Amino acid sequence: MKKQTLGHQSNHVTKSERVENLWKKLIRQETDLSDETIAWMTRRIRLLTEYMAYGCALIAYRKQNGDFYMARATLIYYETCFHRKYDIERIQNHVVYWDIEQQGWRTFQIENFLEWRPVV
Repeated sequence: MKKQTLGHQSNHVTKSERVENLWKKLIRQETDLSDETIAWMTRRIRLLTEYMAYGCALIAYRKQNGDFYMARATLIYYETCFHRKYDIERIQNHVVYWDIEQQGWRTFQIENFLEWRPVV
């Protein structure tokens, strides 16, 4: 992946690294999780969004009210519905996905993410 230079940084940073660093900061503000756990979460969320662009995933997270939720999710229809490409840099606090069973667009807060697995 080509590295991009940010104006205020002397080192080169990829888009993925830039996004993961932002997510780490956001999760750290909302939780008391360890840095290791936060790094794992951000890496898994990035891999999830990359996978959902082409396939279906089973995702687990906590809803805002604390309830556990599991969904079969995809981003295959994103470009058709929103008339633009999915861009992980647009993710601030919420990850958007198409809930296959509910037949609608849903979101979850990044700090409430638990895990995901591919659906084959």
